[in-house]
Amino acid sequence: MPTSAAQATDTVAPQRLIARIALAGVLLVLLVTTSSAYMRLTAAGLGCGDWPACYGQDAARSAAPVPVARLLHRLSASAAGAAVLAIALVAFVNRRRLARELGVAAVLLALTLGLALLGRATPTAQSPAIAVANLLGGMLMAALLWWLALGSWRRVRATAPRWLPWLSGLALGGLAVQLALGAMTSTTYSALACTTLPDCAGQWWPQTWSAAEFDPTRPLSDRAGPSAAIHLAHRYAAVAVATLVLALAAALWRHRRGLAFAVAGLLGLQVALGVLAMALQLPLGIVLAHNLAAVMLLLALVAAHRVLAAA
Repeated sequence: MPTSAAQATDTVAPQRLIARIALAGVLLVLLVTTSSAYMRLTAAGLGCGDWPACYGQDAARSAAPVPVARLLHRLSASAAGAAVLAIALVAFVNRRRLARELGVAAVLLALTLGLALLGRATPTAQSPAIAVANLLGGMLMAALLWWLALGSWRRVRATAPRWLPWLSGLALGGLAVQLALGAMTSTTYSALACTTLPDCAGQWWPQTWSAAEFDPTRPLSDRAGPSAAIHLAHRYAAVAVATLVLALAAALWRHRRGLAFAVAGLLGLQVALGVLAMALQLPLGIVLAHNLAAVMLLLALVAAHRVLAAA
């Protein structure tokens, strides 16, 4: 066997192993993010008997999460950490041929440690920054694992426009901002600050608001209450991100129709769940589905960027 062919074979086997472990890691992170969202939302009062009166109240916020959800969160987080460690070991053993995978594994290890430390601080946290960091860290972990799971997935033809990777990167960045605003809306109890669509009680922006409302490090005790400005910013960001994602799906249609359909379909599902959640006054199940759809949309955008990056 020629030397180059032997080296290629030696590289493919560990890459496939890493891809399989990473795929299992993605599924585990989905369990982590969903169970974490469940505990965060139930602690905020969603699903309580006298909803919406209990939303954001101290009594509801101090209530213990469902033990099954806590156990599922701990088990899935531990298993996800083990998957990351396994990926790092495989990449380290084959570091000469898998330098890129080793770099991603190093970032994943740092993320795992950081999220573990944040997890210890979360139960007593009064700052929305902890929840925002938890959410974005979990999303980044899922995205990196998915990137590894895609492995040598076939890229688009070289005839694709060179601006397409820039568009997919911009869509990913916009979605990250939207996710952070969603976490702020949830953790500051601003979800019910606006109960009408598409305006907010007849207004398109609150007459009185402060930029300090968007400071994630500002404790809940220093806030006047739910913020209509944060809520409306989340809505307007959704419109901007949806425009970017639709443009990306339209551009992808000529090159990867299945992926374009997935991106557009997940965007439509996410928007529909958001509107339905508001119309029905935030039922817990729909809000959790909205959170899960956000992760799936993120993974679809990562896949789009993956196939476009080398076009």
